[in-house]
Amino acid sequence: MTASYAWIKLVHVLAALWVAAGIFGSTVVRAQGKRATALPERAMAARLLWRLHVVYSVPGVLLAGLVGFYLVSAGGFRFNELWVMLASMLYLLLFLSTLFLVTPGLLRQKNAAVSLSTGGGAPGAEAALGAKLPGILSDVNALLVVVLVLLMVTKP
Repeated sequence: MTASYAWIKLVHVLAALWVAAGIFGSTVVRAQGKRATALPERAMAARLLWRLHVVYSVPGVLLAGLVGFYLVSAGGFRFNELWVMLASMLYLLLFLSTLFLVTPGLLRQKNAAVSLSTGGGAPGAEAALGAKLPGILSDVNALLVVVLVLLMVTKP
């Protein structure tokens, strides 16, 4: 293993931790947001979820994936190995759900929270704030991260 490969692997691990911080941190915020009864508390949870997503989850998913695919090719692994194919498919699911399902859902929730907290009460804002799909997909993404970590550590 060359020194540059080790540094790039460190970047990959740090990016994976960055993703995990966003995904697992959002579960705590989401749980507190569900328990909240007052509208300002629910709105604050929606804004925090959006912030965790755009600061941690999205950049981490992008960087970890790019660096991870580089490490597969630079590390002498083959893309036709079972664990690499499985990890690639799971990452693709994580990537697609994060960018194309969770991000728009959380954006709708954040916009609804802003609308309701400013007294604007846009039509459907309360329903958007209570949407369950972003939370469900975030929990699925957390499970995908756990399985991906297991695959990266064991390399079966």
